[in-house]
This record gives sequence, structure tokens and C-alpha cells, in this order.
Amino acid sequence: MAMDRDRKREIVSEYKQRKTTGGVYKVTNTANGRYMLKAEVDLQSFQNRFNFNQRMKGCLHPKMQKDFDEFGSDAFVLEFLEEVEKKEDESTMGFRDRLKRLAEVWAEKFDRGKAY
Repeated sequence: MAMDRDRKREIVSEYKQRKTTGGVYKVTNTANGRYMLKAEVDLQSFQNRFNFNQRMKGCLHPKMQKDFDEFGSDAFVLEFLEEVEKKEDESTMGFRDRLKRLAEVWAEKFDRGKAY
């Protein structure tokens, strides 16, 4: 039993020490070119959520629901535009703000008329 607790502590410790990689992503509807561009604190978690939604044929965001109903989940693709690591001395709120500003820079590069 002690080995299980020690192993659990080790796993939790490794998780807490892992580097947080956030960034800006774009989900594009390949059928009509509309897209959603957002920043996320943990890109790997978002990738997992996106993959799960694809497998379950679930819509990722309410703003996309109409197109999802019309074109299906396979019409949507995920692209990471920029990845950044959270600095050791950076708060989660500070990291979130930095990512939000980065997303605003990326938004300038795309046709806002096609954004969800």
C-alpha cells in the first residue's frame, strides 16, 4: 500500500513540475472558411478536448453549433498558431493576459468577417 501512495505522490509531483505551454489556436470550418481564434493556457488539454469532441461528434463551442449541425465535426480542423511557455515567476492571470494580447495580434492577420 505504501508503494501506491509513494507512486501517487511522485506522479502528482511530476505533474506540478511540468512546464505549462499555452498559446493561440484556430479552429477552422473547412467547408465555409469560418474560424474561431482563441488563446488557451494549456494547449495539450485543449488538444485533448478537441480530439474528444471530434470522436464523440460533439460541437466544440455554441457559436459553431449551426455550422456543426450542417457540416458535421469532420469539417473542423485545429491548428496551433503559436505556442509559448509560462514563465516560472509568472502568475496564471499574467500568463492568461499575455496570451490574450498574443491572440489579438494574430486576429489582425485573418478576415474578421469570417470569425465565429
